[in-house]
Amino acid sequence: MQRDVGQLSGKTFDVLVVGGGIYGLTVACDAASRGLSVALIERGDFGSGSSFNHLRTIHGGLRYLQSLDTRRARESIRERRTLARIAPHAVRPLAFALPLGRSLTRGRLAMRAAFLLDALISSDRNSGVAEALRLPAGTVVGRDEAIERFPGLSRRELTGAAVWHDYVTVESDRLTFAWAMAAAAHGAVLANYVEATSLLSEGGRVGGVQAADRISTASLQIQARVTVDATGAGVGRLASSMPMPLLKAMNLVTRREAGAVALGGRSPSGRNLFLVPWRGRALFGTWESARLCGPDETGIGGEEVSSFIADVNHAFPSLDLTPADITLVHRGLVPAEVAVDGRVSLQGRDQVGDDVGGLVSVAGTKYTTARAVAERIVDRLLAKLGQEPVPCRTAVDRLPGGDLSSGAAAVSPVRRADDLPDDASAHLVAAYGSRAGDVVSIASQRADWRTRVSPESPVIGAQLIWAVRHEMAVTLADAVIRRTPLGALGYPGDAPLEHAAQIVGAELGWPEERRRSEIDAVRRFYVREC
Repeated sequence: MQRDVGQLSGKTFDVLVVGGGIYGLTVACDAASRGLSVALIERGDFGSGSSFNHLRTIHGGLRYLQSLDTRRARESIRERRTLARIAPHAVRPLAFALPLGRSLTRGRLAMRAAFLLDALISSDRNSGVAEALRLPAGTVVGRDEAIERFPGLSRRELTGAAVWHDYVTVESDRLTFAWAMAAAAHGAVLANYVEATSLLSEGGRVGGVQAADRISTASLQIQARVTVDATGAGVGRLASSMPMPLLKAMNLVTRREAGAVALGGRSPSGRNLFLVPWRGRALFGTWESARLCGPDETGIGGEEVSSFIADVNHAFPSLDLTPADITLVHRGLVPAEVAVDGRVSLQGRDQVGDDVGGLVSVAGTKYTTARAVAERIVDRLLAKLGQEPVPCRTAVDRLPGGDLSSGAAAVSPVRRADDLPDDASAHLVAAYGSRAGDVVSIASQRADWRTRVSPESPVIGAQLIWAVRHEMAVTLADAVIRRTPLGALGYPGDAPLEHAAQIVGAELGWPEERRRSEIDAVRRFYVREC
């Protein structure tokens, strides 16, 4: 997978996707797999926006059953199963426990009824799923058992706990990037750091975009028969006919150790918050702002972080979380909806709209169901292009690294590589799946590529080389924050960052000034904006 901006000009694509988050990448992959010529551009790096800042869980829509929305719950169940089938290396079962009180709608009877309904509509939740990834049915336990099994739950008016299973994505950013690799494998032309600056239009119909390469500063025209605006919070900038109200959303990565179960609790406003164990640390989410925000209000202030911490400590009274415990703030802008009484909340439904001729816009909030939304969009694109329907393949085709049939042969070099750090082998298999052997082949070339970049991380130097050579990593941040989890839990430290910059800089031929600039850019990433 190589970055070649020159391939974007000089032809007319069937489909141009603007935006390289999970929605844009799944649309590009689906469209390319159905035989359309596809281009995708992203003004930053792939998956660097809201797709980076999600809670790392793939959930089956249990919350929708509170309002008896079985259609959306069923879609979530189906898509959770799909991800377990097409990317089995990327997900792991995770138990969730939510405290129950005496509420009519959130008590033990209500949850038993919800689990009965869930069991009915999710009877095929494990169909075609590897045995290790199969999920048991939800259950309700009494107060004494809840206290014994889940001591971290709030005991305030506790009558029991609801227990169910979803998935956690340990290598979440690699799962997002897998859709980019799959799109490229189907012939799509992708480029990060290319920004759409305006629409190309003639006779009231959009024919592509005028764009700027943020690496070379060159200007280019990208022509397409249909353009898909999948810019997330930026939807509407290119064409203002689909204005999107926005909220700030935030998750907290902490240095606190976490157990093997995700715990739920309720904020003072009654919103469910979750402590999700991720890489051995406690990840908390999700906080949402109480007011609408503009598309440029991406900063998170100290008061907002403090408000979130207060909500977390209310939900988990024994925790006593402090600002010093926070190592990284996941933040982003997400689509919102406004109730008739003026209250704002997270947009519950994916929005797809035809703005003007030749332009389709999509805005969504659910990582789990992005693939299903993309399938519906590509069905629409085929109709717009006057082409016969073509069956969607993204629900059955394995994502790169997910081919279990060849996985044993592919990962055997990893297991035989006894000169790798102890935990590097397991990490490589989880991160690259059946393609882990490709990274090991690079590691075998130099001793310093077989060693840890940081003593606190299983990432080895070969992964940075692989990211540059084969995964379009063009900045230090690309390599250490998204292609590898070196910086996933927080600032990796001065020495590891210098080490990473030396490896990436040598591969890309950076002069010393550029190397220092890249290091500074990574450091700024971890500074909370106020």
